[in-house]
Amino acid sequence: FQNSDKREINLYDEIETCRLYVQLESMRFGSKLHYEFNIDNSIDLKSVQLPALIIQPFLENAIWHGIMPREEGGSLILSIVRKGLDICCIIDDDGIGREMSKQSKFRGEPSTHDSKGVHLTQNRLDVDNMLTDRHTQVEIIDKKDGQGNSLGTKVILTFKDA
Repeated sequence: FQNSDKREINLYDEIETCRLYVQLESMRFGSKLHYEFNIDNSIDLKSVQLPALIIQPFLENAIWHGIMPREEGGSLILSIVRKGLDICCIIDDDGIGREMSKQSKFRGEPSTHDSKGVHLTQNRLDVDNMLTDRHTQVEIIDKKDGQGNSLGTKVILTFKDA
């Protein structure tokens, strides 16, 4: 909650908030949730500013809608990498995928849940892009095997380095 009232924070603090969130969920779900954080050491995380709590909703979706519905659980990887002048935050899971989650096939009933997290996050980024020079973009990739079966979801947040 420490960062919830701030409009923007540095990437270091955002990652630490995300780390605490994922650790709590891991304690809750035990061996069902495996995770790792891969951070490019060449990035000065304290000099990169971004909207506060912008990564956490994607982690939450990956855990709750992707990994937890799997009987055997799954893995979540948060990577921060440099690509040219941009910083990419990649949230990669091996969950059931967005299509299966929407259909709620794992419960055998149609979904009545109207997910607002990604939509609200995109709205926050749109406003932030109007107010700053970050030009943050979100790309959501539905991972599939050769037969079209879901292999999970990858979310890539791309923003300009300071």
